[in-house]
Amino acid sequence: MNGVAASPGAGAGSVFILHERTVPLGRTGPSSPSDGDAAERVHLRKSAESELERFRRGVDVAAAYYRGLVERVRESVGNEEAEIFEGHLEILGGEDVAEYVAEAVLEKEAIAERAVVDFAEETAKEFEALESEYFRQRAGDIRDIGRRLAEAIYYGSIADPTDLPESSVVVAEELTPSATARLDTSRVVAIATEKGGRTSHAAILARSLSIPCVTGVVGLLAAVRGGQTVLVDGDAGTVSTDVDTAVLEDVRVRSARQREEAEAQIRWSREHPAQLRDGTPVHLAANVSGADEARLAAQVGAHGSGLLRSEFIFMRYSDFPTVEQQTNEYRAVCEALAPHPVVVRLLDCGADKPLPYARQAPEDNPFLGERGIRYLRNREVQLKAQVEAIDRVAREGHDIRLMIPMVVSREEIDVVRTYLDGSNLPVGIMVETPASVLTLKRLSDRVDFVSIGTNDLVQYTLAVDRGNAAVSDLYRELHPAVIAAIDQVVEDAHNAGIHVGVCGDMASHAASALALLALGVDELSASTSAIPDIKAALARVDKNALTSLGAALRAAATADESRSAANALALVKE
Repeated sequence: MNGVAASPGAGAGSVFILHERTVPLGRTGPSSPSDGDAAERVHLRKSAESELERFRRGVDVAAAYYRGLVERVRESVGNEEAEIFEGHLEILGGEDVAEYVAEAVLEKEAIAERAVVDFAEETAKEFEALESEYFRQRAGDIRDIGRRLAEAIYYGSIADPTDLPESSVVVAEELTPSATARLDTSRVVAIATEKGGRTSHAAILARSLSIPCVTGVVGLLAAVRGGQTVLVDGDAGTVSTDVDTAVLEDVRVRSARQREEAEAQIRWSREHPAQLRDGTPVHLAANVSGADEARLAAQVGAHGSGLLRSEFIFMRYSDFPTVEQQTNEYRAVCEALAPHPVVVRLLDCGADKPLPYARQAPEDNPFLGERGIRYLRNREVQLKAQVEAIDRVAREGHDIRLMIPMVVSREEIDVVRTYLDGSNLPVGIMVETPASVLTLKRLSDRVDFVSIGTNDLVQYTLAVDRGNAAVSDLYRELHPAVIAAIDQVVEDAHNAGIHVGVCGDMASHAASALALLALGVDELSASTSAIPDIKAALARVDKNALTSLGAALRAAATADESRSAANALALVKE
């Protein structure tokens, strides 16, 4: 099967199909029988007894799941986080849920799944109405318990992506950030998805961890089954189900050789600075999703982080993390990358990065909907909490900066600055919309730096859904309109005296990274796994070569559109 080659390398293993299980929540039983209908009353009583037995079995399954989760979290994260799931266990075994379910089943003829979800929703709303911030934060936990218990009742098990077998090939319709946050990636040898392109989150995750990945494989889920051995070739963009032992051995040898080469590259990268052949330094940072990835970035010689994706931190929690929890998370990232700076992007949920507990309504065009600063402006409590947490870390003496996503107006910057009265915390914006490109001159006096988010900038400039494999060939990072947009951002920002970085996918590929430097950007923030390749590419060119390349790219962008993108790419590779 053919798809989009999203992350290089080849991996063979057993299929692990990752999907969110849906649980039917209808009600069972006819209307209440008449007093004289004894047979119907007997039937309903037996039905109710059956539902209560299903509920009890589900509680046993869910309790076993949470006991295992407590132990894993205690070993891998710590006691404080494990206590959260111990609290979930107490709720499952409590009298409140049992009494509510019994009443709903016996008096309202509810099925067990509906009863537990209704209990969770009513209890969560009661928590949200309390004055205590602690209990309001627990509302999401309650809803999650209801979902997990309903799943245990209906399926007799709880799907847990943390329970991956060794050498798993993760297969999904689409790999969401919330799902990836729960994956034990040390057990993943490859990823394949039905939807998505080179800049989908599955692809970005795979490249950051050097996991082979193919996206946009039409008919993938219908063609494979759990436990089946498949081969994912991230170089050729193929997924093969008919794999003989000779091919598997070849993949094993090839993968071992690639690991050895990667380890040698990492050692070289750690020992050498990011600089051009003539010694000109280049600020090369890493895009990270938390402290673990920040430590890996430090090991390959990254100079800080130009993009801490805070939404991935949020996805590890069952409800919005508190100010204290966020402060601890951001501090850990800063400590891992010290003394270099860390840029925290404010929560950018929505579109292809939904938060399970955010309760956002479905949108017809989510990429054009309530996401980034648009979401936070409507959630004042969450915006204030995140800004306060970042500012706390800054006041401790760490080099941390705040970045606002999806900006299209000055008002969006001013809303954030409202919570920073008296603070010297540097504030920047993501330039990822045509509006922010065209109005940067008017925005620049409100910010200390800008960072170009090329993934969305290309998508919005070309009107191409970057997650749609059907139009992936139209997603061209060196399209003349994109070159012109980046060129204009650099010129306007430098005229205003502010720093320009790039944290999009273009910064994570050697060829396009050189193109960005040639167009005058001051900083690259790339995926951790790409840093050794980029350092090696930098060492092969000098400042004069980049100046010539920049002039050639601008000239190519003004040529015939049908040839200019290809010409620009050829220039960069040359």
